[in-house]
Amino acid sequence: MAIRLVNGCINCENLTAENVCKLHQTKVEVKHTCDSFNMRPSLKDEVDCLSCAKYNTALCANRTHAAGGMLCNEWAPETTAEA
Repeated sequence: MAIRLVNGCINCENLTAENVCKLHQTKVEVKHTCDSFNMRPSLKDEVDCLSCAKYNTALCANRTHAAGGMLCNEWAPETTAEA
């Protein structure tokens, strides 16, 4: 089983804050990708199993494979709610 970041527009360095592809000059959604996909350099270091709220819990969909440097589509941020 391979666990990796999704090669979709949401993770591409060509995506603007307005969800427009700088390369194709068109509005895109999370479900889109293309052959010109280029992973945001910072994203590679931002998230992995170790930063997932589900890591090492019964909620982890890939408990037997989850490890540092890996990521799946079930990743959830570790957050604490502020009152």
